[in-house]
Amino acid sequence: MPMNDQDGKKLLIIFNPTAGRRQVSKFQAIVAKLKANGLSLDIVETKSEGHATRAARDNVTSHYDMIVAAGGDGTINEVINGLCPYKIPLAIIPLGTVNVLALEIKLKTDINSIVKYLMDGIVKECWLGKINDHYYSLMLSVGHDAKSVQNVSKTLKKYFGRAAYIISYLASVIKNGNTLYKVTIDNKVYQASNVIVCNGKLYGGHYICAPDASLSDETMFVLLAKKKGRLSALKYAFLMVMQKYPFSRSIEIIETRSLYIESNEMCEPIQTDGDSYGTLPGKVSISDESLNLLYPIG
Repeated sequence: MPMNDQDGKKLLIIFNPTAGRRQVSKFQAIVAKLKANGLSLDIVETKSEGHATRAARDNVTSHYDMIVAAGGDGTINEVINGLCPYKIPLAIIPLGTVNVLALEIKLKTDINSIVKYLMDGIVKECWLGKINDHYYSLMLSVGHDAKSVQNVSKTLKKYFGRAAYIISYLASVIKNGNTLYKVTIDNKVYQASNVIVCNGKLYGGHYICAPDASLSDETMFVLLAKKKGRLSALKYAFLMVMQKYPFSRSIEIIETRSLYIESNEMCEPIQTDGDSYGTLPGKVSISDESLNLLYPIG
């Protein structure tokens, strides 16, 4: 469904103003161009964690043609959790450190590309992941990467950007010993030192983890790292950076619609779409309802 008829088009933008001065200026420029092209905009600035979810949920049955999440991956995830399972289309203005969903749908992040996307994009049906009662768009993991996401500081992200996660990952490998995860899929039990679940092709926005995955498919790919230990963890990180992770013989890949992850360790963190979410155990599945997501043309 194309969105290129702008007459009377009304958008609600849920904006996280903590993105930083440069990104706020970028957002303001996007808003000015959208208004100049005849779009009617209402803007809600988030005040606290969870505000974006509430703002989206309060407007899912309102008169808006589309709800736009403007912020980082965490803000986008909050809006998704407010929208589901309703069918009002979602668009994004990526203003974060990584912007995983923008990378997955091949949305360029310069001002003119975002404006064109919001004016001329096409709405497609996509399927989300779900852990317990929480939705996510692309990826979930447990292991050193989830621990690194939990422990990375805002200061580290401010000064090092995406490299902050690498630093945090190395710190997790040094600090933490071996943790094995029990994964149940179709009544069969697996053991793994790291678990990644992908709805889309990319992990962390840049790394190919599930080449056969698509957001348009009602399925997910589970990647189980079979080797344990610090050296193996470093090797897996190297394989990820070199785009070879899913092709390693010590990575078992299973396509499924649901799974259950647990651990004998207490408070094992989970990350979804690059943000920390709770702790194990967790039931992971494909969403019961699809999300209408705006994609760029081309």
